[in-house]
Amino acid sequence: MRDFSSLLQQGVGNAWLFIPSAILLGALHGLEPGHSKTMMAAFIVAIRGTMKQAVLLGLAATVSHTAIVWLIAFGGMYLSRQFTAEATEPYFQLFSSIIILGTALWMFWRTWRGEQQWKAEQAYELEHQGHDESHLIDTGHGRVELSIFEDGIPPHWRLRNVAGQNWGAKSVTVTTVREKGFPQIFEFEEKDGFLQSVHAIPEPHNFTARLSLGHGGHSHDYDVEFKEHDHHHDHDHSALAGLDVSSQEYQDAHEKAHANDIKRRFANQNVTTGQIILFGLTGGLIPCPAAITVLLLCIQVKAFSLGAALVLCFSIGLAMTLVVVGVAAAYSVRQATKRWGGFNTLARRAPYFSSILIAAVGIYMGIHGWTGLMN
Repeated sequence: MRDFSSLLQQGVGNAWLFIPSAILLGALHGLEPGHSKTMMAAFIVAIRGTMKQAVLLGLAATVSHTAIVWLIAFGGMYLSRQFTAEATEPYFQLFSSIIILGTALWMFWRTWRGEQQWKAEQAYELEHQGHDESHLIDTGHGRVELSIFEDGIPPHWRLRNVAGQNWGAKSVTVTTVREKGFPQIFEFEEKDGFLQSVHAIPEPHNFTARLSLGHGGHSHDYDVEFKEHDHHHDHDHSALAGLDVSSQEYQDAHEKAHANDIKRRFANQNVTTGQIILFGLTGGLIPCPAAITVLLLCIQVKAFSLGAALVLCFSIGLAMTLVVVGVAAAYSVRQATKRWGGFNTLARRAPYFSSILIAAVGIYMGIHGWTGLMN
């Protein structure tokens, strides 16, 4: 580091040549142990996240990693001239371990809850076997039954609350899309213990129905398929062309209709953008002594702009590594789902292992931080 200091003191012009090296070192730095790559990849696999969410996760980790460098550097200048980046690392490790363990417990609980809901749906489907005009839907806020009722009346939609949140008529719509047909929207009205569509449903009942439930200024969408036994023909999934299956608000609890669409799985798990960002920010909290040292050195020799540029380039390299890791995890999940039909069954079990792995990382980080404090 002395040679670099001498170079800065002689003139910062030549030091700008280190910017490409800073990007490369940041990328390599991201490959070192302790930068949450395994944990982030496990998180992406567990929630079966999209590439967009993987990029967000990597960027969030980079932002927190860079912010910590700046905070420690400036704090160190004001608090003590004997300040070292290594001194704060145990505290950040303990704090991160608490957040990581909380995340692992949340993932385990969410997976267990999903399994219980899946078993309940299996029991429901077994009880209603042969009735294609009734579907049980897990909304993430409870379960509802969407059915076509036509006993003594023209066929109408009926929505019954099975468990959880009750939905008002004004917050519910159903949109049907038929093969080579136009979408039709059905509104609902309150009845005794259920909601019923205002208008009747035209025959035949061969279509994809999108149930939309609105609350809090936004809506959640759930797609189910209806078909009659007397119409024996293959269902053309082109009827879904008008539906935005890539929407983050799209949900389908157990991949009944399109299990190989990874974006549906992500939305269904109710992992919000805020949770993704929080996990990424937490994963990047461990400071980098090398980056802090370079920044402090540049500030001390009054090369502030150079120090900022080097840390920024270092962060860009780190972001490249973390984003690539996350995208690779998301892409591998998508390809496995497309090529192996049994992947969905395995994926329902994999989050248990992922949560245990993440918990192990949190425990290790906590022990390491505690040991550092004791020493």
